[in-house]
Amino acid sequence: MMATSATVGLRTLAAFGRNDLRGTYREPLLVMLVIAPVIWTTGVAVLTPMFAEMLAERSDFDLVPYYPLVLTGFLLLTSIIVPGGLAAFLVLDEVDAGTLSALRVTPVSLSTFFGYRAATVMIVTTGYVVATLSFSGILQPGLIGALVPIGLLAGMSGVVTLLLIVSLASNKIQGLAMLRVVGMLIAGLPCLPWFIDSAWNLAFGVLPPYWAAKAFWVANDHGTWWPYLLCGAIYNVAVAWPLFRRFVAKNT
Repeated sequence: MMATSATVGLRTLAAFGRNDLRGTYREPLLVMLVIAPVIWTTGVAVLTPMFAEMLAERSDFDLVPYYPLVLTGFLLLTSIIVPGGLAAFLVLDEVDAGTLSALRVTPVSLSTFFGYRAATVMIVTTGYVVATLSFSGILQPGLIGALVPIGLLAGMSGVVTLLLIVSLASNKIQGLAMLRVVGMLIAGLPCLPWFIDSAWNLAFGVLPPYWAAKAFWVANDHGTWWPYLLCGAIYNVAVAWPLFRRFVAKNT
């Protein structure tokens, strides 16, 4: 009986995966979210060296020390927004379609369904972080190994983004508005601590994506970055848990 339930559960999760692919390529906005990292990576790889050379010649300004900030703002943080926002739209689409209500008569619980969704966000985010920063052309050598755990931490922030949107939005229109607000918070504010050379930059730790950005900056400086990784993982879980409970209560 348990084996049968497990088989049915795996088939159901596989069906979710197929629906994700169909749902993603059915909506032009979602297609754009998928290909956006390719556009951003190409832009960073091509335009950043051009701007660096232009600023050096015209203003005698060296942009190279700011490359980690460029990578953070254009690639690392946007790698959080894209999978988290995409997953949120898929969940809201499933809410509208009654998929979550149908789960009540299947062996797959709402928690299992969300576990699948969260794992997908973390895997995709990690892949985005590793791929986009690696192909940016301006990443410091020797950081590829650090990008995997940092990408996983960014994935946890992507799950927080997903939960924040689906917990507060009731449909895709509201979800789009939420994504715009959350996107500005994620892509902008966590970059500000770069300019604060004191312990006060830790105050930005209230923003879940800060910890992935901070770990990347410290790794780029060849410092001890794992404490930021650990603190970030604990904090992201602490933020995600009440949002997850709200999501479950809202859909049961």
